[in-house]
Amino acid sequence: MPRYIFVETLISIAINAAISAGFAFFTFGGRTEIGLWGPSGLALDFVPQTFMIALMSVLVPTALTRRRVAAGAIRPPAGPPSRLPRNLAIRALLAAAIATLLLGGTATALLAALWSAPLGFATVLPLKILYGALVALLVTPPALRAALFDRRKDQI
Repeated sequence: MPRYIFVETLISIAINAAISAGFAFFTFGGRTEIGLWGPSGLALDFVPQTFMIALMSVLVPTALTRRRVAAGAIRPPAGPPSRLPRNLAIRALLAAAIATLLLGGTATALLAALWSAPLGFATVLPLKILYGALVALLVTPPALRAALFDRRKDQI
């Protein structure tokens, strides 16, 4: 299972880094200065970015893992069922909300502590890509582990 989690996490990181790049271009492309605060600032942008990356880092890998387990392509490890909500939408929303509070808040605090002047797009783009990859790295493995320990109702 460690190899499965590793590979699926790398895929999630790559996809979410690319999505983060696209949204950075959409949100900040063409701007020469991007401030941290305000309605078009970097701090506020961490909220939807973190929420969506975390949401997708739970939804897609969990759905794919459940499908693979059900098809017999993956044999789940022995152990008790996951204690996370069985409903995938609730599970993903819960993870996204927690990640947004913890990771989005931490990212904003770090930026506020490290930078005081507006940033250029050439700095913001790799920052947003790395941040999207980091969120996927932190959220995907626990989501996959939980999915591997999910049990169908008839198996409980």
